[in-house]
Amino acid sequence: MRRVSSRGRLMMAVDLGGTKILAGLISVDGRLVRELRRPVDAWNRSALLTQLVSVVREIQDHVPARGRLEGVGVAVPGAVRPDGTVWAPNLKEWRRVALADHLTKYTGLRAVVENDRLTSLLGEQWCGAARGVGSAVFITIGTGLGAGFMLDRHSFTGTHGVAGSIGWWVLGKDRTSARSAEIGMLEAAVAGPAILRRMRRAGISGSSARELVTAARRGDWRARAILKDVGELVGLAVANLVSLFDPEIVVLGGGVAQAGRFLLDPIRTAVRSHAQPLARSVRICRSALGTRASLFGAAALVNPDLKV
Repeated sequence: MRRVSSRGRLMMAVDLGGTKILAGLISVDGRLVRELRRPVDAWNRSALLTQLVSVVREIQDHVPARGRLEGVGVAVPGAVRPDGTVWAPNLKEWRRVALADHLTKYTGLRAVVENDRLTSLLGEQWCGAARGVGSAVFITIGTGLGAGFMLDRHSFTGTHGVAGSIGWWVLGKDRTSARSAEIGMLEAAVAGPAILRRMRRAGISGSSARELVTAARRGDWRARAILKDVGELVGLAVANLVSLFDPEIVVLGGGVAQAGRFLLDPIRTAVRSHAQPLARSVRICRSALGTRASLFGAAALVNPDLKV
């Protein structure tokens, strides 16, 4: 892996997920200098905080002797409240966690924390598909469903830090159920767990969306039908977002987005059919950075001088 010069300026980035921690050193010119992945092996707040500190210290140990580490940016799967505390419902006991203060106290680094929807968008704006774009939307379709917004180069996270929770969008009474009312109407129909349920009902073997995509590429009409329906539903959400925000680009990330044209085609069709006519020229594409989008965005948080 390439190294920065001895005088290189570096940002540390951590992408915290429900099952893994991805961390790395990234140079100010957008080069990934070092990376590590660790499974989440802690199942309560205290233990996970301890593991995060350990990961940060491990990365610190690999900073070049004369390199300059400017701080650490952390992407979290939840909301960052105005007071800086984190609410992450998929992490046990993470209701009001002062993560930035905790990392600074135990590592000595300046820490910045943001939700992973926005950091994914920042990563794509800095080094990916939305490079140089001032108004963009990033949609993650994975275990959950969410969106990050950048409007005229200003991020928008909402009063409580939960703007972009498009998984909660109501589809209509004919698409609701007791379960969807708990976790969000659209998310219950198109995110990873819903796709697995669809696969089982259709008789398609596999434990992830990756196997569904593989089946679709091999010509399995059942797999293609599932992806088409998911794409049409997501497409209506994208059409609404395009009409509401008029972005220049919509970037799709997460495991389900690996379906490529099987997902993109129905989404683009829905936008052409239902979005505000003047906004239909919006570009819609897959993430260029893939699973590292949020990592690069977390690094960008540390240095406000970067051209994002």
